[in-house]
Amino acid sequence: MLELSDFYIPKEILHRDKQMKVIREVFINFKEYKCGTNLAILGVTGSGKTTIIKKILEEQDNAIYVSGLETQTPYKTLKKIFNFNIKTNEELLKRTIEKIKEEPIILIIDEIDKISRVNQLFNNLNTIYRNTMIPIIIITMKRNIISEMPVDARKTLFFEKVSLPAYNSIELKDILISRIKQIKTKIPKIEDGVLNYISAIAGQQGSARVLIHIALKCIQKRNFTHSFIDNVYKQMLKQDWFDFVNDINETEREFLRYIIGSCDWKNETTAENLEKKMKFYSKARISQLLNTFEKYSVIETYHKNLGRGGGRKRIVKFTSEEIYKELNKMF
Repeated sequence: MLELSDFYIPKEILHRDKQMKVIREVFINFKEYKCGTNLAILGVTGSGKTTIIKKILEEQDNAIYVSGLETQTPYKTLKKIFNFNIKTNEELLKRTIEKIKEEPIILIIDEIDKISRVNQLFNNLNTIYRNTMIPIIIITMKRNIISEMPVDARKTLFFEKVSLPAYNSIELKDILISRIKQIKTKIPKIEDGVLNYISAIAGQQGSARVLIHIALKCIQKRNFTHSFIDNVYKQMLKQDWFDFVNDINETEREFLRYIIGSCDWKNETTAENLEKKMKFYSKARISQLLNTFEKYSVIETYHKNLGRGGGRKRIVKFTSEEIYKELNKMF
């Protein structure tokens, strides 16, 4: 059932009108003026980032789409734009700029957070933009990606954020009903209570991807019980955390090990304790790593006054027992 796959582009995109209007304006302005706003489309997995872009690309023919999940390096990403067979980054960048000047396009890079040495890519995009002024659209689940890019690139590219909030359960039910109506093959009838339960479970992450995957499994196995739905969801969570740990860099992975070793779901730790254990990192670096994992929604931090003897400390704890347990299994 293609209609319940990650690759299917639905006939109608629900609950994303505002974001799609902003993106379409870039294409309209580019057609009229050959320039446009640079966008950073931000959102959690399953919030519709790739879907809305691919839906708009069905209407447009003046853009090139590149997936960082496929390319994974700055060089391969640059090469993918026009498929030039050039061995050096410098020559490839030069030829790419020349080609864009000849045939201006909107450049879209999806899953840019999957690209290693991403700052090198941002420097390349900075050079491309300075020489061509074409609109550049990046898509990522990493909400702090703009603040982490090289200063010159950030100030030049000046990305406008287009945030896609997580779906709520009511929105997810609308999406599920719409997708089911588009299925061409005959499927078992899904009762309203089951639709509500699947939507509520997927609503815990606000993810249409989770929603569609659970619905597909239910139909394939002809099992619509709450226990089956719960089990499918638990298996998805396990795989998601496995992917998360594999996707973060080695420094972040090592830091996560120290956090897991310093506190559990019930017991908190402090940034000061982590600094003592990780003497090879500066206080500034540890603070930055804490901010990163807080933005990943893995941990929560807050400041607490522990009195004259203790002073003011930054307290660190896991966001939920579920997250702690899943990550602890991996380390």
